[in-house]
Amino acid sequence: MSNFQNLTPINGFDFNDLNNARQNNYAWSMSELGDFIYVGTGRNIIYNIIKTIQPQTQIPALINPDPLNNLAEIWRYKKDGSLPWARVYQAPADSGIVGFRFMIKHKPFKGSPALYAAAFGDRTQIVKTTNGANWFILPDTVLQGNSSRAMVVHRGKLYVATVDEISENPTPFLYCSEDPEFYPWQPVIDSTAPGFNPQKNPQGGIYNMAVFNNRIYVSTITENGVQIWRTNNEEPGLNEWTLVVDNGFGDPANQYSLAMGVFKNHLYVSGTKQLPLSWFIPMGCDIVRIDKNDNWRVVVGGNPLIPLNSEKGQKQNSVSGIGSGFNNPFNVYAWQIQEYQGRLFVSTFDDSSNMEVILTTLLANRAALEQLIGTVITRLLIEIYESVVEILRIIRYPRGFDLYVSEDGINFRSLVMSGLNNPNNYGGRILFVDSKNDLYIGTANPFQGCEVWRVSDINRRDFYPCDENHYKNLWEISEIIKEKYSILNENMPAVLKFLPKNFK
Repeated sequence: MSNFQNLTPINGFDFNDLNNARQNNYAWSMSELGDFIYVGTGRNIIYNIIKTIQPQTQIPALINPDPLNNLAEIWRYKKDGSLPWARVYQAPADSGIVGFRFMIKHKPFKGSPALYAAAFGDRTQIVKTTNGANWFILPDTVLQGNSSRAMVVHRGKLYVATVDEISENPTPFLYCSEDPEFYPWQPVIDSTAPGFNPQKNPQGGIYNMAVFNNRIYVSTITENGVQIWRTNNEEPGLNEWTLVVDNGFGDPANQYSLAMGVFKNHLYVSGTKQLPLSWFIPMGCDIVRIDKNDNWRVVVGGNPLIPLNSEKGQKQNSVSGIGSGFNNPFNVYAWQIQEYQGRLFVSTFDDSSNMEVILTTLLANRAALEQLIGTVITRLLIEIYESVVEILRIIRYPRGFDLYVSEDGINFRSLVMSGLNNPNNYGGRILFVDSKNDLYIGTANPFQGCEVWRVSDINRRDFYPCDENHYKNLWEISEIIKEKYSILNENMPAVLKFLPKNFK
């Protein structure tokens, strides 16, 4: 692992204010401009999720900053290391922006490059810079929703997919512009247009997007699981879309797709089980790959260690033989899928770190929970998470995100298993390849602040097998959860009644 270099001597970048640095939880977006790498942060992610679920919740010290500051930031680092990290933008106090979820470089009119960063907050907003130092919010009256998880550049236009994160039945929002500073965003999917046919246009909120085979592909969330749609032509048009994958890759429990990437003439797409349920009861992610003729196969998954019973769909066994979550239920997300040096890389979100967060939150709010869901269910929840936290300690589980690599897109080996030697790095949030062919890894770390690592080369001797016995001790955890799950499932409406169905 000698080729992995940590570029963040201080987690969260801000060496002048460690409390502020800690609140830069996620390296949520990344791009480059000139000699610099830029990172858009997500602020206090777990704290804000809990407060959104239940505003009166007492937050454990593990994730509680003091004082709280939710204003999202953008930082940059000079690639040659001659200048340290510097903050180049902080969201205005009245903007409602708590994170920059996506960042992309685009050359409007084939001229000078600019960076565009999509914000998460009260509403969808885009900030732009042409020099990296001066950023401004683009004027806009068109974009709907409150977040964007995906942007692409295609045939000279910038496309942005937005989503309403709170809606239980999100609508597909997709817009394009050559340069939104001068030309307003134009809706690409307009359900109010005359002749609109819902069977020939994407359904549900768009959670990811990629360009493959000269077409735009989008993943959407529906009540029957993830769907993958593509444009019929090189540019999207009304009623000119084809449904490629339906029913959550054959398992409707796959509700969301949090990663898409192209590798060797295939598009790879991840599937994550229902949220927030799969944070509480870890269920591993799945991955499928799609060829240019719309044929698809499950590459990872098909046999989760903690399956949800589903009457719809037909589950496929994976062509790799690797089960859901790379045989690990705690790998709830495949968070990034990226080609690098002729290999396919997949980073994960490892939910094991949240077991202690959930436990301490339950304990801090025990009296309130007993009033809300009853003493028996509250005690059951505490017992489950006390058991899981203890077993993770006993088996010396390698907490922290994983990074898997494949040379053929089917057979995977492990490269990183413990968050780059930091168990608090629970997510490999960003995999970004720059113009110098270096790989940058941005982490999600709600306990200390995010990290950014650079890889100049990958040595094959660092790979090790990813087989069905790799996490054999996790069966014990799975059985403990299953043992309680039947009781928990009977009372699930009571447990989840205070959780937004669609909060991610």
